[in-house]
Amino acid sequence: LENIVNKQILNELLERLSNISYDGILASGIINEFIEDSPYSIFDTIGSTERPDVAAALMLTGRIVVLVDGTPTAITLPFLFEEYFRANEDYYINFYFSSISRIIRTLSFIITVLAPGFYVAILTFHQEMIPSPLIYSLSAAREGIPFPTIIETLGLLLVFEILREAGLRMSLQMGQSISILGALVLGTAAVEARIVSAPVIIVVALSGLTGLMTLKIKGASIIIRLLLVLLAGFLGLYGMVFGVIIIVLHLCSLRSFGVPYLLTFTSLK
Repeated sequence: LENIVNKQILNELLERLSNISYDGILASGIINEFIEDSPYSIFDTIGSTERPDVAAALMLTGRIVVLVDGTPTAITLPFLFEEYFRANEDYYINFYFSSISRIIRTLSFIITVLAPGFYVAILTFHQEMIPSPLIYSLSAAREGIPFPTIIETLGLLLVFEILREAGLRMSLQMGQSISILGALVLGTAAVEARIVSAPVIIVVALSGLTGLMTLKIKGASIIIRLLLVLLAGFLGLYGMVFGVIIIVLHLCSLRSFGVPYLLTFTSLK
């Protein structure tokens, strides 16, 4: 493996590790905060895994794996943006299906961050872009709703995250029951009480389901989704485009131990 790893990255890692001065390293995540390039970014520049086969496969591709005594999670670096959309099972199935699955995960990330903001922008500022039959249906569904579109969208996104977090913290059987019953009861009751409209529930449910397909980037997805909804609520599609440009520029500026974060998307090799 000495001929595979980049010696410059390895020496940089050893230097950063030697500069750590901390009383107790209880988990590998603590080390991440000391050695990663952009600790304040919402995107991870250092990966992690608990599977030996994944760690071995990454080492064979030139990655570096750091093991921390007392914790089951290994640190992997450099970490690139496209690794968010990989799954452990991709290497055990036919490459056609794994490639399609990765494309679907990438599209799911785009949908989960753009769908709520796009709905708010279209319904608030750009109603002329909606076909007449559809705008009639949306208007009828929103009749009697006391809140503006941005408020009901943000409220439902918050409720969805509460249900998801509650399901994770409960036992398996109880968590599934809470998630299903909570979504059905709250959604149906909210629509019947004319607190929220049915279309926004569909949009939020679609955004939530697609978000579950890319759990590795869950935290960044929630923040980006909220940012784009706020921009869409105040500036329409222009605000969304402005937000997307900021995010792309931020991704282009990120480095993981000197390696461009979007290397696999921008390089033709």
